[in-house]
Amino acid sequence: MLLTIFAFVVTLGVLVTVHEWGHYWVARRCGVKVLTFSIGFGKPLLRWQRGDESWQLAAIPLGGFVRMLDEREAPVSPHEVSQAFNRQHPFKKILIVVAGPLANLVLALLLYAGLYAYGVDAIRPIAGQVTPASIADRAGFRPGDEILSINARPVASWDEAFVSLLDAAGDATPVQVGVRNADAQTVVRSLPLSELGRAVYEPRLLVRLGFTPYPLTTTIARVEPGGAAASVGLKAGDRLVSLDGKPLAQWADLQAALQRGTQSLTLGVRRGEELRQVIVAPASIEVSGRKIGRLGLEPAVDEQLWQRYQVRLQYPPLQAFTAASEKIAIQTKLTLAMFGRMIVGKASLDQVSGPLTIATYAGESARLGLSNFIEYLALISLSLAVLNLLPVPLLDGGHLLYHVVELLTGRPVSPQVEAIGQRVGLTLLLALMALALFNDIHRLFLG
Repeated sequence: MLLTIFAFVVTLGVLVTVHEWGHYWVARRCGVKVLTFSIGFGKPLLRWQRGDESWQLAAIPLGGFVRMLDEREAPVSPHEVSQAFNRQHPFKKILIVVAGPLANLVLALLLYAGLYAYGVDAIRPIAGQVTPASIADRAGFRPGDEILSINARPVASWDEAFVSLLDAAGDATPVQVGVRNADAQTVVRSLPLSELGRAVYEPRLLVRLGFTPYPLTTTIARVEPGGAAASVGLKAGDRLVSLDGKPLAQWADLQAALQRGTQSLTLGVRRGEELRQVIVAPASIEVSGRKIGRLGLEPAVDEQLWQRYQVRLQYPPLQAFTAASEKIAIQTKLTLAMFGRMIVGKASLDQVSGPLTIATYAGESARLGLSNFIEYLALISLSLAVLNLLPVPLLDGGHLLYHVVELLTGRPVSPQVEAIGQRVGLTLLLALMALALFNDIHRLFLG
């Protein structure tokens, strides 16, 4: 819990500081006087002066602000009028507004490039298991297949494959996947993502398609106490060799049987030299509105194969920036596409996350190591940059829209229009925050 809180505070602190520093730095370069630089909202916990500027850390760490001299907020001395934000040319206003999201974008680029230059551990996109009767199985994928490209775009890890599949999710035609099979032959297979419907945009996309990156064995690694498997005497170290009288070739075959329901299963079990059969009645659980079976078993991973699946991606500095730029371009496109699909109902609103989920993932990434935490920080920084530029009043994108209108018409947006926009923007943001908090609570506490 302490690590999660610390990681969450560091994440917000870094991202908010960088964002507000972007506004601050450009405002100063444009000749605008800055009054307050605040990390956080609400009552100041710590405050100090730098010349005429007040710098502070406030109680609510969910954002920050840079308050500039502005005649719309308070009277301005005649000798300082030229430094007021509202007196600036619309182009300068646009630069100041864009500077915050741009600073987050630059931070994401530097973090990703640094990671690629240093080297990141990844998993080669090799199918450890393919679920029987799944979309991947029907498309011809088999355990041991290595994905080389998706729609002619090379991929070197499961992360890259996941992003490329999401990028192609809106296509009506099947995705063309270049594969090296277990016989070292290179083939192209068609993967119809459209069969998943809205589920194509979920984080469990690979599982939904039928891919399991881990090379699972049919040996039991753990038996859940009190579960269905424990009730018939199964133990860690037992190897399952048959299912309903047929040889059990892979763990995915057992998973597929459980997906079909809770009917009793006959399992052939080898324990040392002993071979016996047990009949087990799976417990019933509900997943996505459908009842499936659960035995309470965890399979062992083939450690030798797993070591072969590991890869370290490392690039020279220039190539690292190129790879980082490509990653940012793809993720920006995906973020905007996902937001658009949620608006028109083609993607589930369950994907909206709030501070609880951000804190949880920040803590998990920190536990996995510094590289994972930095990558998570880069992703959130990029998301903050993109979402802040959406044309919603109260966000930078809403202010940007006002200043673009002023640039085109030659006069500022009226106070009445801004006031209406603020009310609409506040309503939208409060609704979004409520949805995010609901999703957080449901995801973290109700499963």
